[in-house]
Amino acid sequence: MSSRPTDHYSDILTVPNVITMLRILLVPVFIVLFIKDQFVWAMVAFAVAGISDGLDGYLARRLDCRTRLGQALDPIADKLMMLSGYLVMAIPSQANIPIPWWLTVAVIGRDVVIVSAAALIAHFTGFKDFKPSLPGKVSTVCQIVLIVIFLLAQVVVFIRPALPAVVWLVLGVTAFSGLHYIWFVSAEVREFRRNK
Repeated sequence: MSSRPTDHYSDILTVPNVITMLRILLVPVFIVLFIKDQFVWAMVAFAVAGISDGLDGYLARRLDCRTRLGQALDPIADKLMMLSGYLVMAIPSQANIPIPWWLTVAVIGRDVVIVSAAALIAHFTGFKDFKPSLPGKVSTVCQIVLIVIFLLAQVVVFIRPALPAVVWLVLGVTAFSGLHYIWFVSAEVREFRRNK
């Protein structure tokens, strides 16, 4: 079986791609539920998005129907849900204690810096093999855990004292993963230029 992504228009509406598109549509649903203080349903929407993230990837491999569209949409769907979560968690309301705005800025800023730097590196050096780093993966997991704990804390009050510690943990891991990725990509680019 071929593992190369397909390009045909007839392959756009594959089952994995439809699941990914539905995950993108869950983002505004999650935001509205959160803003309306429907935290249990917001948690359900977030959980469904997480499950569908694993499901679309599994089906793409199992059915051998990976597409370029799917490869592009999947990380976009993930980032939209993650960034929307950090934006709404920073908005104060009568029903929740918001996370600090500086954490939202740090999480979003890290991604903006990495994407911008990758675009510049690709343009000026031709290097395009940007691989995720282990600290980056750990950072993503910690950021997801904070969203889950935050949502749970709105329903289960005794969890709230744990939030400040998790906030600082996410800040530290996010900052470290960003700095590590700069070093990691710099080493990859140097190796790429030596081998040109």
